[in-house]
Amino acid sequence: MLGGISLVAALGGTVAVLAEVLARIGSDEDGPMGAALVLFGLAVVSCAGWLLAVRAAPGVARLPDGPVRAGIPRRVAPIRRNWPHIGQLLLFLLAPYVLVRAAAPSPGSVLGELPGLLLLIATVAALARLPLLLSGQLPPPLRGFRRRVAAGGPVLAMRARLGRPIRVDVRTASSTGSGDIVTSVAYGLGITPEGAREVVSPEEEGFFGVEAVDERKMYRLTIGERHLSHSVAQLAGHQGWFCVPREWRAYTGAQGERPLVPVFFATDSGHVVWAVIDPVLVERALSEGYLTPHETDISLSAAPVRRPSFYLARAHDRVLALGLGVVLATVPAMTGLVPVWGTVLGGLAGLVLLGRAAYVAVTIPYRFQVQDERLWKHFEFTDPALR
Repeated sequence: MLGGISLVAALGGTVAVLAEVLARIGSDEDGPMGAALVLFGLAVVSCAGWLLAVRAAPGVARLPDGPVRAGIPRRVAPIRRNWPHIGQLLLFLLAPYVLVRAAAPSPGSVLGELPGLLLLIATVAALARLPLLLSGQLPPPLRGFRRRVAAGGPVLAMRARLGRPIRVDVRTASSTGSGDIVTSVAYGLGITPEGAREVVSPEEEGFFGVEAVDERKMYRLTIGERHLSHSVAQLAGHQGWFCVPREWRAYTGAQGERPLVPVFFATDSGHVVWAVIDPVLVERALSEGYLTPHETDISLSAAPVRRPSFYLARAHDRVLALGLGVVLATVPAMTGLVPVWGTVLGGLAGLVLLGRAAYVAVTIPYRFQVQDERLWKHFEFTDPALR
């Protein structure tokens, strides 16, 4: 609740600044922007309260097991839309326009025309991110699988148990030929078929695991290691149905990328975990008789676990501190108590801080593991050619 209030108040303050500046075009009025000051103050106080609340809150607890479900749910919900991410995106798109418009001496000057250019850039950026805003709940392969299940198509399924999440760091030579050594990170869950021996390491014979969908592409998908970590923290050890598309070979023809097959795990407690799996593991499960055709039950449903409010100091402190700096840099223009050169300097400082905040926010997934390290069993592999 506190996090949502802070985000909505920040968006409201941004819009209030813009509305007030546009309303004053052509007039000599230069008084304080009361509504914007109140909203930004509320955003700062709510954000501080959110930080304190999240730091003091206990970790999420494991959910109780449910009675065994004989059927496989046909109504399987997608990942919940990440509204905070969309709100942050809107803030980053609106803020440059508002900062320059608030600091511009007059709409007719060269600097005064800059906001229009920034708004055009923001609009183009918003259109480029439209796929994320409209359909960011699941990537295309998983959306297609979900549609087939909803239409009543049969699936390949087996009774299984969710194991511990596994993180694998693989060190390989850079594909650019620069001589650099790069580390790629894969996240997965151990899945133990009913009646099979549980294994917890990718090195063990018979390891059977599912993976997160890659989050580090241009259109960062909302399903990834965080979906797995949130799910496992609450569902580890739960039993249920592990389901694979009956037409799973249709997903292995992608050129230039490692083929991965969409899957979901529907627990007996009525929850679903979305992921992908290597086709080799599907073939192994079929050859060993674990995966068999099953019809789905229209009377049953499953939904992802609720996304907990989570905060990691290394990843989020810098963005929040820079965001506070942007707000403080806008205060001179909002108070109306400083000369024009003061508002211009404040606007320029705000733009610099905003650019830095955008860079930090975009590179967080690369520089930090944005999840709770304690949840993951960690393994490291090095390409034999580098040994």
